[in-house]
Order: sequence, then structure tokens, then C-alpha cells
Amino acid sequence: MTSRPVIAVIGGGAAGTAFLAACARELSADSREFAADIHVFDPTDRFGPGVAYARDTHAALLNRPLSAMSVDYNDPGQFRRWLNRSAEQLRSTAIPLDWKAASAFAPRAAFGHYLEGVFAGACDDLEHLGARVTTVRSSVTEIAEVTGATETGGAAEGPDAYTITTADGMTFTADSVILAVGTLPPVDVFGLAGAPGFIAQPYPLAPSLAGVDPADRVLVLGTGLTAVDSALVLTEQGVGVTLASRSGFVPDVRSSPVSRWDDPEHSFGGLELAARGAVTLRDIYALIDSSLREHGTSLRDAVRPYAERWPAAELLRSRLADPGPAGLLQRCVTALTPAYSALWRALPAGEQRAFLRRHHRAFACLRNPMPPVNARKLVALAEAGDVSFRRGVTAVRREPGGGFTAAFADGSTERYDRVVNAVGRTNDLTAAPEGSLLRDLARRSLVAAHPAGGIQVEPESNRALRPDGTPRPGFHVVGDLASGVHFHSSSMEYVARQAARVARYSVDEHDRYALQAV
Repeated sequence: MTSRPVIAVIGGGAAGTAFLAACARELSADSREFAADIHVFDPTDRFGPGVAYARDTHAALLNRPLSAMSVDYNDPGQFRRWLNRSAEQLRSTAIPLDWKAASAFAPRAAFGHYLEGVFAGACDDLEHLGARVTTVRSSVTEIAEVTGATETGGAAEGPDAYTITTADGMTFTADSVILAVGTLPPVDVFGLAGAPGFIAQPYPLAPSLAGVDPADRVLVLGTGLTAVDSALVLTEQGVGVTLASRSGFVPDVRSSPVSRWDDPEHSFGGLELAARGAVTLRDIYALIDSSLREHGTSLRDAVRPYAERWPAAELLRSRLADPGPAGLLQRCVTALTPAYSALWRALPAGEQRAFLRRHHRAFACLRNPMPPVNARKLVALAEAGDVSFRRGVTAVRREPGGGFTAAFADGSTERYDRVVNAVGRTNDLTAAPEGSLLRDLARRSLVAAHPAGGIQVEPESNRALRPDGTPRPGFHVVGDLASGVHFHSSSMEYVARQAARVARYSVDEHDRYALQAV
């Protein structure tokens, strides 16, 4: 242990960038003498965008408006201001947008450029505040504890440090670790890896889908946002597409109702409910329903297309024609964002399992709706016969002579030339690829899997928990892998909130250590 602590940030994408930016906000000129050195590990060629927001076709849009896409959730206009300043720079890569409208939807790649700028700016700020930042362009393959004897017994108190090993054989020592690796790759549900014509990971879309022949019959596995992006890019290339999933649910259409919504009061209602202790799903639904009724609709009306399993194209047409109930519900569930974590933890384990099994897919469609421009494109493509939707896909098998056969719950089968694996994110540690860092961390019990997915963390600090339930000192998780405890972790706002909490804890922790060493 040195008088100057070291923080290792594993992952240089959105979560890692949010952490660095939060650290820069936490440090002051007075703490310059005690600022930590920071090593950021990422194998990609750009720090900031990660895989999710890499350079890509401008047809792939963010599913959230500009006002919801800031690395600093206390400054929701940050991304919008950056776009206005950078419009000329992005003119050759971004589709025309009204940058002044908070409800506009920017290309995912534009957000990647923004993240790259935020990362560089945070590094510069940290350097000025005495925190030396080093970027390491390599993936991390192993994290191990270094534990020595201490006055209190050593191992019981936690490791003295962590060693970080990279894919190219380098080793580093750090006092603490921030695990910010984003989401796991899409699950290969039907075991098609390695089959000719199988596209295992759609993002970035431009290179992964470039080789698809317009004459190919293409099955996109999934009907969520990733599937929608894949379908829109493929149809731009003249390819006909079938989107198929078990439920057949497509994301709702984002809308902005004219009605005024008092977000703080609604958020307080959620936190107040969580503070009561044991909470049921019925309690949460009643809270949402009462709020919707105050605005002239109900939870039943807002979710009817999902409860009644309307065909995808019909659902989209209905939402585009009358966005009122859906828009109010979207505002309602967004207003509850500050209470999600507390409400989720207040639910008994059985209620959590019931939600994940019966309602989570519909919730995800409502909580993460698609931009209206994409909904209109999908409806037009469906009417032209270029896009079709199927529900109840039960199996997809490769054929010996090439291609694939998909089977559906109604007993029908269809042949396809290519399959795009757009099933969306997963946070199941058992689905981590063999040989990956996450699989190794779980195998060696450095982290414990949460029953609802991701890694067990201490809610207040996001410190990873050992298998015995005790927090692991100096080992924090930021992002989707903490969603088993915090529930909804994939939105930028939620990631930014976690990053700010972990940065506050990390800076305080290292300041305390340094002051004690003086």
C-alpha cells in the first residue's frame, strides 16, 4: 500500500465514463494532495463509447430523447448543449435533427462522440485536480486479491490490494476496483454459434449486417429495441425481415403528453411506499393506477395492448394514433425512477420472481419505448410486406446444407438464410462466456450472483458482496450488473446515479485513507 491510492476502472464505456466524470465533480482543489491514480482498462480503440455507442449507421437512434441522455443526471441539458456545439462536426455522420428540441432522438453514434468527449474532459479535469489517469487498451482477464497480515487479522478485514491481469500479460496493482463492463453479450438461445449465416452480436450494426444479401430471408431473433434497430438497417439495404420472439411484444412508442406531471410528488409516493417495509406488486400497481386516474386514464387502459397481446403492427398504429394513455404511463414509470431500487428491494423474493416471470417483458416495452420515427417506419414496412412479426418461436436449428429452420408454437416452420441474434441484454452471470472475466470472478467467488441477475452488491455503496453476504472492501460495481439489487440499471440516468454514488464513496474512502497516512 502506498501513500497514493490507485483505482482500477474495468471498462471504458458509458459506465466507466460516468464514474470518471463523477470523480472529477467530487474532487476539489483541497483534495489534490490525496487524489488517487486511476487506471482505465478497455480493449476498444476509443474510450467513452464502448460497444453500445460505437461508430455506426446513423439509422440507429437512441431510444431516449436528448433530455434523458446526460452523463451528469443533475445536468439533463448537457448532451443537448454538446450537440448544439458539435453540429458542424457531426454533419457528415449524423442524420438531420432539430438539435434545439429536447424531445429529439440523436443517433447512437453521436452519443458515442459525446461520451468520448466527456471521457477526455474528465481525464483532463482529474489531471488538474492531481489524479493521474492512465488508459490501458487491453481487456482484463483476472482480478485477484493481495492479502497480508494486519493487526486485525488480515483476511477478515479484506484485501490489502488487488492485482489486475490483462489479456496481453500485463499486471497492475490497485487499492480498489470499479467493475463497469456494461452488459453481457446476447445469449445464444438456440446454440447457433459458429453456424454460417448466424450473426451473434448485431452491434455495431453497420459492419455486422453489411454482408447480408438482399435476396436472403432473414430471421431477427427478438422483437425489442435491438431487433428494431437491426430490422431498420436491414430493410434500408433492401432485405426482407421477420422479427420473432416468444412473447411477440414490441417496444411501446415514446410520446410526450401535454398534461403537466408533478414528478417530485410521484417519486415521493414511491419512496414512501418502499419505506413501509414489505411491499407487494399490487401495492405498486395501485400507486401507478391512482396517479393515472388523476390524469384521466388507468393502468388497465394503458397496458391493454400488452395484456390483450395485440399484433405488433396494430399496437404501433394504435399508439401513433392515440399516444395519450401510453405517454402518461411512460411519464409515470419515469417519475418512479428514484424509487425503483428501494421498491425492488422491498418486494419479497417471491414477488420479484413473479414480476420477472410474468410482467418484466411488458414493463421493459413500456419503460424503454422506441422513437416515433422508428414506429412509423416499422408500420410502413409492415404494410409493404418488408417486415413481418411472429410470436411463439420455440426453436431454431441449423440445416446440414446451410440455412436455418425456425419452429413456432402454432406448429408452423419457416426456412431462413440468416439469423440475427437480437435477443437483447442479459445480466445472468451463468451466461457469461467461458474464459471471460465475469465467469472467472464468479468461479473464484470474488463476486456472488444475485438470484434476479447480475452481482450481489451493497445497496448504499454498490460494493460487491462475498458469498457470505459481507461487502468486499474496495470492489464496486457500476451499471447493469448491479440490477439484481437496484432493478433497472440500463438507462443512462440510472448508470449515472450509480456512478455518482460510487465516486462519492470512493473519493471519500481514499481521502480518509490518505489523511490517516499523513
